[in-house]
Amino acid sequence: MTYRKLVASTTFWVALTILIFMALKSSPNSQLFPGADKFYHWLGFSILVFTAHIAFPKAPLRSLFIWTLIGAAAIEVLQSMTPGRTASLADMTVNIIGVLAGLTAIHLYGDAVGKPAQWREAPRKRRRRRHRRTTNGVSASGGDAQ
Repeated sequence: MTYRKLVASTTFWVALTILIFMALKSSPNSQLFPGADKFYHWLGFSILVFTAHIAFPKAPLRSLFIWTLIGAAAIEVLQSMTPGRTASLADMTVNIIGVLAGLTAIHLYGDAVGKPAQWREAPRKRRRRRHRRTTNGVSASGGDAQ
């Protein structure tokens, strides 16, 4: 693994760990300003999607989108089971907006460095079949071609 891949992968795993810890700790996060909780949700999922793309550049964006939404829903369910925390539809909505903001950042980053992001998997290269050449009904190996 190259140094660059190691840094990208480590950054993603650190971001994921921080997001899960902050979402599931029993005491709510400190509010720097009114509505800061929603800002934290938005920022956390934006960073998570962006770092996931940097760590796994060959993963289709559609997969990142789906898996991040599944993770966001799982975190909201786990929050409802955590003492002192509640799940809310507003939080899930902000999570989705954060994921979309992260995907937008990926597109802007891709445009800046000249590497467009892919929504689908790259098409697989098909192997060409080699056919025996025939000349007037006789194959190259000497037998009759059918």
